[in-house]
Amino acid sequence: MSKKLRLIILPLSALILLLCAGLFLYLRGSRDGVSSHGALHTENGKLIGKKGENVVLRGYSTHGIAWFGEYINREAFLSVKKAGGNVMRAAMYTEAYAGYLEDRETNLALVNSAIEIAKDLDMYIIVDWHILEDGDPGEYTDKAMEFFSEISRSFPNDPAVIYEICNEPNGVSWDAVCEYADAVIHVIRENSPDALIIVGTPSYSSALNSAIKWPLDYPNLMYAYHYYAGQHNDFEALRIAIEKNLPVFVSEWGVNEDENGAPALDDGEAFAEYLSENGISNCVWSLCNKDEVFSALKPECTKLGGWEDDDLTEVGKLMFKYLKGGKP
Repeated sequence: MSKKLRLIILPLSALILLLCAGLFLYLRGSRDGVSSHGALHTENGKLIGKKGENVVLRGYSTHGIAWFGEYINREAFLSVKKAGGNVMRAAMYTEAYAGYLEDRETNLALVNSAIEIAKDLDMYIIVDWHILEDGDPGEYTDKAMEFFSEISRSFPNDPAVIYEICNEPNGVSWDAVCEYADAVIHVIRENSPDALIIVGTPSYSSALNSAIKWPLDYPNLMYAYHYYAGQHNDFEALRIAIEKNLPVFVSEWGVNEDENGAPALDDGEAFAEYLSENGISNCVWSLCNKDEVFSALKPECTKLGGWEDDDLTEVGKLMFKYLKGGKP
């Protein structure tokens, strides 16, 4: 091979390697994932990364993993990631049919799988103890302690894993939530002392006033807020909490188009813009094809990843546009 040809081939090879490395980093999402931001902590109401930078997590929540476990797969998570997401939320129902209390092993396996897939894709993962009908989180404190102890032992000090310890407390006081949280936070912190933990708030995680007045005395806590455009009148509670520097994670939000038609989509756009403008981390509900208005996918869509616009509901189109640009 002539010296001149070698001089051409070598730079070309280097360019190909550089392009491959860039593609790998893109798919891994290192620009905005765990490898970039590391272990997260709260500071003055903000979510902060390992270099002191402000971090915003955006992604999708699964529906109940016991019912829609097929979406716990690499292609589904990767599709959210390619759309701009850097976090997934694994919603594990507790008391509901086929939930953790009824089928512990299946639910544990699905949660572990979700964690491993997210880690492989350099995404954060929220492990969600999804109470709903069992509105008092204290009803099954022992089971929650068992579950979170096992997960935190399996992934000790893992910066990718975020713990949401009670999805939507309802019918109980903030004092009751705090009593439960004290017990569960303790078992998580035994294995993961610096873990980021999200605590649900009363009235289906829509009432933040008590958390503003009487926050729990632990570092690295955030408080859940849930909002559904077309169903809730406004999100003034969130505005007040942000003004007061309460660290809030909107761990579930969506659009109830059935409730209020096109205006609900408009309200959803306004909420998405507010989240983006204020750098508020959030997860959209929900990544599945359930025949309900909140779903990202049409009921007839059987694809488990790589979705196109024709696969998405009107709400799903709005949400994926939001992930791509931070606003719809």
